[in-house]
Amino acid sequence: MDLRQIAELATLAGGGVLSARIGQVASVRTKSTTRDLVTAADIASGVSVARTIAEHLADARFVVEEPEVYEQAGVPRGEFDSPEVWVVDPLDGTTSFVHGYPCWSVSVACLRDGRPVAGAVYNVPAREMITAARGQGATLDGVPLHCAGSPTHEGALLGTGFPYDRGEPLDRQLRLFERLLRPAHDVRRDGSAAVDLCNVAVGRIDGFWETALRPWDMAAGVLVIEEAGGRVTDFEGRRWSPETRDVVAANPALHERLLEVIADVEGRTGA
Repeated sequence: MDLRQIAELATLAGGGVLSARIGQVASVRTKSTTRDLVTAADIASGVSVARTIAEHLADARFVVEEPEVYEQAGVPRGEFDSPEVWVVDPLDGTTSFVHGYPCWSVSVACLRDGRPVAGAVYNVPAREMITAARGQGATLDGVPLHCAGSPTHEGALLGTGFPYDRGEPLDRQLRLFERLLRPAHDVRRDGSAAVDLCNVAVGRIDGFWETALRPWDMAAGVLVIEEAGGRVTDFEGRRWSPETRDVVAANPALHERLLEVIADVEGRTGA
């Protein structure tokens, strides 16, 4: 079984745990802010994901969003720059899950020396499986993806999200939002960055930007877009890495335009 297949199995395992807990959110706690939520479902999904991978790869190491998972699953921690590490977001879109809004996912990626080489995002409410492997393309339920969409800002439907920190990080995002929205057809916000990134590859949105993300939010989706022929960078046009926090993704022509607008908003002379 190859890494892509293992990633798919792992997201299905996590998705099954989450589906069984829909409408049964017994306890919710917060992390960085009162809006940064974690539930028992996040942890249970993470345990199922990690155990599934470990069953197929006894030496697998992990970076998981919820730290309780390591002990409960009996798996070792890894580092983003490890020769090989599995990066897991067991529930991307916890706020939507808690409120019953139907957009949340399980995201799993295998990184080698900091670059994603295989990954899967399972959009659980939609029952959609998006996978990719380096050099082998990306698929939605087995159908190959080709990142196209509008090459112009004026013809684009964009996606984004908002930071948990409602101080300057939100003010910054609102400045970007105003400038990026005005020429566009519109902007969508569904609450799962992993799904949003995949939607660029699928063609449901033409471009996506967001600030203050973490590697587990993005790693699998980044690979999906790249393997579908799109481009993903930070706001200055640098290739995605686990250190990337601000991300912009689109087909190559639109990507360049979005970088120009972002640079202007942030007072830089160019991307």
